[in-house]
Amino acid sequence: MHDPLLLRLASRPELIGAILLVTVTTALLLATPTFATEENLLWVCYSFSVIGIATLGMLLVFAAADIDFAIGSEIGLAAVIAGRIVFFHPGTTGWLVFAAAIGSGLGFGFVNGLIVANLKFNPFIATLATSFIGRGFVMVLSQNRNLSGFSPDLLFLGEGKTFGLPNLLIIFTALAVFWHLVLRRTVFGHQLYAIGGNPNAAYLSGVPVDRIRMQAYVLCGGLGGLAGFLLACRLGVAEQSLGIGYEMDSIAGAVIGGVSIFGGAGSVVGVVLGTAAMAVIRNGLVLLQIGASWQTLLTGGVIVLAVAIDGVRRRIRNYG
Repeated sequence: MHDPLLLRLASRPELIGAILLVTVTTALLLATPTFATEENLLWVCYSFSVIGIATLGMLLVFAAADIDFAIGSEIGLAAVIAGRIVFFHPGTTGWLVFAAAIGSGLGFGFVNGLIVANLKFNPFIATLATSFIGRGFVMVLSQNRNLSGFSPDLLFLGEGKTFGLPNLLIIFTALAVFWHLVLRRTVFGHQLYAIGGNPNAAYLSGVPVDRIRMQAYVLCGGLGGLAGFLLACRLGVAEQSLGIGYEMDSIAGAVIGGVSIFGGAGSVVGVVLGTAAMAVIRNGLVLLQIGASWQTLLTGGVIVLAVAIDGVRRRIRNYG
């Protein structure tokens, strides 16, 4: 017999993200007065929103028991493509810049899906390889420049506010609601979870497994491209380091929020809570002046802990 608390956590895995978020936020409120300032909370919202958009994409591939280690490169490539357009072709309409950035993400996702779903490569190895290829394109396209020249409209989209709320937060909230409805109330969403739960059973039930996995990768790439575009708009500049490390933050946010790396489980609510917890942790490490090396170690430790908890949840759920 398992402890009732463990059983509840197994049935509602997003509670881990909620508990961690409340705990870390409370600790930072007590540890540093800087945390509660408007400027700092705004910074947390910006960081949370960009990573959150990418993590929604990670949720899609995780749900089907896949993974996308190239999400950081997808973000960086979209940002640099947007930066090149505004830098070398000033006056280009913002919609064209947006379309080019999103298109690069969709194309990147299509390549990942083709390799994993159709050519049957291991998703870990395949997307790790494409992440290096993508990062190479980022370095080539950026030409070691800081690509600036974003129009006032694009800068407002990235760092402005509407009705007193950051535009990025509004965009992320709208996307979160949309994907929550898609995953819970559409055939596509049910098929994704079915594939992650048992791909053979899903195939025998008539689910087009390869096509759904491909679609998940394309959509993940599109969300990565959107995150990169918005990140560049917020910063007002694109350079080759953008997106580095975002894949780990995205994975950590998803797993902390109860998204299973084994597939078939996870929710948008969990992604929101887990990503918020990671953003607050990152911010807290900066405010407490903890060095970059220790930040990396602690982030890795959080991921290991989250994966271990996911393994325990899975055993409890499967064996009672």
